[in-house]
Amino acid sequence: MDLPGYRTCRTCRTCRGPAAAGFARCYQCDVAASQAGGALADVVVPIGYAVKGGQLADDLRRYKSERAGAAAATVRLRSMLSGFLRDHGDCVWRSAGMPDGPTAVAVVPSGQGRAGAHPLLDVVRSCVDLPVARLTAGPATAARCRGVSVGWLRVSGPAAGADVLLVDDTWVSGGSAQSAAAALKLARAVRVAVVVLGRHLDPADPRSAALLGVLRSAPPPASTCVLCAGTGLSFRARSRRG
Repeated sequence: MDLPGYRTCRTCRTCRGPAAAGFARCYQCDVAASQAGGALADVVVPIGYAVKGGQLADDLRRYKSERAGAAAATVRLRSMLSGFLRDHGDCVWRSAGMPDGPTAVAVVPSGQGRAGAHPLLDVVRSCVDLPVARLTAGPATAARCRGVSVGWLRVSGPAAGADVLLVDDTWVSGGSAQSAAAALKLARAVRVAVVVLGRHLDPADPRSAALLGVLRSAPPPASTCVLCAGTGLSFRARSRRG
């Protein structure tokens, strides 16, 4: 997908992050496609860009911590997700080939081995009323590798025959989300649609900086998503608060 105003600024057709000129996907998504192919998610839809140092990136770090402001960050993320699903859920379901919408929901677990339920699960449960397919780290022999790790996660709950909404908080390389999608498909989920709260961008990276320049000079309307607009994300990544 080309964004107006930057011939050399392209976005990956999978994750909407920056991609090199002449390539349809970024390097990480190209590697994932070579590793897992049809086991990957049917569609990936970031709600916003989580720019390093910005409000959304800060909320995504803070909400799962015990630091001051965690509750307020959770409220903002819940509002963002519920509003997106209300206004653009149908865009996601159509793109994923789910004519009747999802029949189950799952969240991408922490790659750091967090004990207990991931705080994202409470956020998601407050936004959708669907059976939960749980993803947990597999046995120690199923070590996680870079990229897509088939077998890293185990699935319990209603995955077989289901169309699954899979929610992740942050997309950096996409390895965790695509590993989760592959686990769900190995558990016989029919389709998997990934919705990501924030697609990470680092302004120090030249391609990310170019993309940010486009978005800041001509931000897409706030009422659009990457699927219905076709020209980028609603620019939800604000500068650091003063």
